[in-house]
Amino acid sequence: MKEINIKYGDHSRQFEETVSVFDAIKAFDRKASKKALAAKVNGEETDLDREIPASGEEVSIEPILPDTVDGLELLRHSTAHLLAAAILDLYPGTKLGVGPALMEDPRYGFYYDIIAPELLSEDDLPKIEKRMQQMAKRNLKYRREIVGKEKILEIFKDRDEPLKCELIDEKVEGDASIYYIDDSPFIDFCLGPHVPHTGKLKAFKLLAISGAYWKGDAERDQMQRIYGTAFFSQE
Repeated sequence: MKEINIKYGDHSRQFEETVSVFDAIKAFDRKASKKALAAKVNGEETDLDREIPASGEEVSIEPILPDTVDGLELLRHSTAHLLAAAILDLYPGTKLGVGPALMEDPRYGFYYDIIAPELLSEDDLPKIEKRMQQMAKRNLKYRREIVGKEKILEIFKDRDEPLKCELIDEKVEGDASIYYIDDSPFIDFCLGPHVPHTGKLKAFKLLAISGAYWKGDAERDQMQRIYGTAFFSQE
């Protein structure tokens, strides 16, 4: 019978069956498991609910914790997706572009490029932010699914998301990950990871809205870029 030998800092132990990343961290450090946003498994960032199979090999785990650079980037990336979920909820039919975390920009922490059914302005930002706050309080789970390229394209074609389909055609060869925010209209093609649920997002602010072009090409679709920032506390 194969086991898993998991290394956590200077400690290691064996597990006799498949174990989630969260449960593995909890077995070593219950305090860290409560704080963890995600983890690095053999150096690769991954969600806490990802399962580690019993392969007979040694696996190293390091939690990604708040108040670290990796943790802040993860927080901001997850908040960008919360922004997209709120926009889809308020403005059905919105087409999504990309929504990265920004770590070098002194003004902003993330943005999301969108094409909404109506032209948005900075007057709309408080309403969108309020919806984000409402969704954050509901502790909605970020859920990952691995699917094949044809299935991913089918999903986004059915959602009338041509820009996402373009990215999938360019970047996916075999299987890839898509993410849902449960009980919301949000689905995205994304490598992840994300925080476990929206309740981890407590301090964010939408700051500005501007024009943008798809892939920065003035010959392509004109979009709107919504900027925001996020931290671990309001202080």
